[in-house]
Amino acid sequence: MAVVAIVGVGIMGQGMAANLARHGHDVVLWNRSPLHRSISDTALVAPTPAEAARQADVVFEVTANDESSRTVWLGPEGILAGARPGTILISSATLSVDWITRLAAVCAERDLTFYDMPLTGGAAGARTGNLTMLVGGDPARLAELDPVLTAVSREVRHFGPVGAGTRFKLVLNALQAVHMAAFGEAMRLAGVAGLDLGQVGAALLERPGGVITTMAHDNLVTPPEPINFSAEWARKDLDYASRLAGPTDYPLLDATLAVFTQAVTEGHGAEDWSVVNRPRS
Repeated sequence: MAVVAIVGVGIMGQGMAANLARHGHDVVLWNRSPLHRSISDTALVAPTPAEAARQADVVFEVTANDESSRTVWLGPEGILAGARPGTILISSATLSVDWITRLAAVCAERDLTFYDMPLTGGAAGARTGNLTMLVGGDPARLAELDPVLTAVSREVRHFGPVGAGTRFKLVLNALQAVHMAAFGEAMRLAGVAGLDLGQVGAALLERPGGVITTMAHDNLVTPPEPINFSAEWARKDLDYASRLAGPTDYPLLDATLAVFTQAVTEGHGAEDWSVVNRPRS
């Protein structure tokens, strides 16, 4: 069994920590804010990201954005200050390609193995150990990670060299956000058309159907508690996807970013991303 550090113990990190401990791994945690006793009782809590990394064979970073990621990787108390030779370093946050590229280069300069490995599967996938890991990096050491990845995921998809996992995650999240926002617009259109919204929702579950339609429908009927994914996180990921797109015209991406930006501006950033589907006043 491995010693696994998780730096950033939010919705996803909590589920990962519980499943790693359940599978017999020793878990070391660091979080910016104090951890709930139910989490910290099953793991060691390190005072700094550097100390968490110093104790670990594998380090997962699961923070919110580029700014928080830079904070936990760099500096005298960052992950890189504590990582030992041979430690496998993983960023499982959804970050910009520019920052992941820079971070990978810093790790390479220090001869440290680094993977970008964003997650998909949501809070439920993290709780149940059914995440999908979207991997960029050298496949040579992935086999070493099997016991660790098996504890937290049902599938590992390798997309290519470092940065490829992040590129795919931004493509995926952009498409899912378009679908989420489109469901709300379809329901508003159905209301204007005078249709019974209960019937419309049930019919859309069948066609087009799919995971996001189901999530959008169910969360419109009953807002999730705790949330699956915040409107602010969706806006952030769409912004990173827009940066990846560059000057090329992507009208659906731009429009969807505007929808989520409006939701955040109106004070709904901490709510579930399905908030964009709620009736507007």
